[in-house]
Amino acid sequence: MTFKSTFYSTLAVAFILAMVLMVQLHRYGIAVDVARLESLQAWAGDDPERQAQMDRYFERCISNHRDVDDKRRAEHIRSLYQCAEEYGSPAIAERVREAPAKVSVPVPLRWVW
Repeated sequence: MTFKSTFYSTLAVAFILAMVLMVQLHRYGIAVDVARLESLQAWAGDDPERQAQMDRYFERCISNHRDVDDKRRAEHIRSLYQCAEEYGSPAIAERVREAPAKVSVPVPLRWVW
């Protein structure tokens, strides 16, 4: 095996691994979003006051964070918690903070995480 073929093989494996990690990161983000939604729906239940708080949270915090480039930055996540406390309630903010712990990190991503 020549140096050139070894180099290209290593490059191909690195590219495939990077793509797998990107897909896993995206899927993890979606799973966390779903966990947040399910946690908030369970918390709100049939209570009209809690549902109104949740609706206010989604209207003010989630609808305003639709910029795809800005969505996963640390500043966005911190502002999401602050927004949840400000427009929703401290209980909503707590549910938003707890959601990532309910989702297990996929294996390839866990190696890097």
